[in-house]
Amino acid sequence: MAATNTSERLAAIDVLRGFDMFFLVGAGEVLRRFFRAFHSDATNGILYQLDHVEWTGFTAWDTIMPLFLFTSGLSMPFSFSKFIGQGHTGGQLYLKIFRRFALLFLLGWIAQGNLLDLRLDTFHIYCNTLHAIAFGYLITALIVLNVRNIRAQVAAGVSLVAVYWACMTFIPVPGFGAGVFTPEGNLAIHIDHAVFGRFDDGKQYTWMLTSLAFGATVISGYFAGYLLKRDFSPERKLKLLSLIGVALIAGGLLWSLQMPVIKKIWSCSMVLLSSGICYLLLALSFLLTDKWKLSGWWVTGLRIFGLNAIAAYMLHTTFRLDGIARALLHGLEGYTGDFYPFVLALGEFGILWFILRHMYRYRIFLKV
Repeated sequence: MAATNTSERLAAIDVLRGFDMFFLVGAGEVLRRFFRAFHSDATNGILYQLDHVEWTGFTAWDTIMPLFLFTSGLSMPFSFSKFIGQGHTGGQLYLKIFRRFALLFLLGWIAQGNLLDLRLDTFHIYCNTLHAIAFGYLITALIVLNVRNIRAQVAAGVSLVAVYWACMTFIPVPGFGAGVFTPEGNLAIHIDHAVFGRFDDGKQYTWMLTSLAFGATVISGYFAGYLLKRDFSPERKLKLLSLIGVALIAGGLLWSLQMPVIKKIWSCSMVLLSSGICYLLLALSFLLTDKWKLSGWWVTGLRIFGLNAIAAYMLHTTFRLDGIARALLHGLEGYTGDFYPFVLALGEFGILWFILRHMYRYRIFLKV
């Protein structure tokens, strides 16, 4: 498989991942608090797009988690090729994959599984975005390493969605029946309750059976990375990414007529719709950073987030930067009124940015 200018491809990936993390770890909350301060019906539409839907439907904010999974698959063709090119064996690559899986699970437990509580009654086994990435990454890696033909890999990716759809549609849930996609009656939540028991997170999000769909999202990113790595012209790559994106969105909307778009159970229609959006966002990133060769402060800023995505996520979820911001900015509360929560969010984001920029400057990157 021929490849060209790998570093440029990775620059586009870093910018896209950075765009995702920029909103996930701060900018999204800054915008939410800013528009809430107006207490106006005119901002309701914006606020709706900056939050998750309750159950059925899809907003701009619902793109954040799928894009995180998508970019984890996007970099795999490059990282695997680089690892083997450095003289490592297949066995060492398997070890690297399982070590990354374990580290992501550990970090997920710290971030949202309450591992640091040191109490079993607050511990959750499988409950976090990093856990979803861990399983999606593992499933995709095992497919890629054991199914070498790209057409067979595509078939394996399609099979993940097909198996998940068949299980969710045809296996009956006691007391509800088959093909039920309500919060209480879907098969995925029933399996989670049965498997996790007291360690279930008690939320509507599903994890165990839904790992098949997580794998489908990650492998869709892998296929996009495969296209970027091929010896195609920039124009052809851009065309392919755009066409695939549009086709996936259309397929997701069509599938939603039978299986609604529901992020909390990662429904099959949601897999296609969100992956299509990710392809179009990648096409835009590729257009700006590769074809048009644009650069500047915004590219560097996004790469600062993209190159330290895990560090940014852990700092945001675990290290209570909001407390530092409150200690520094509490004197402004009497002067800013309803905008004080916005000021705090801006302060927290600024602290995170300072840390990440320092890490970038001194080439400190958290890799798992």
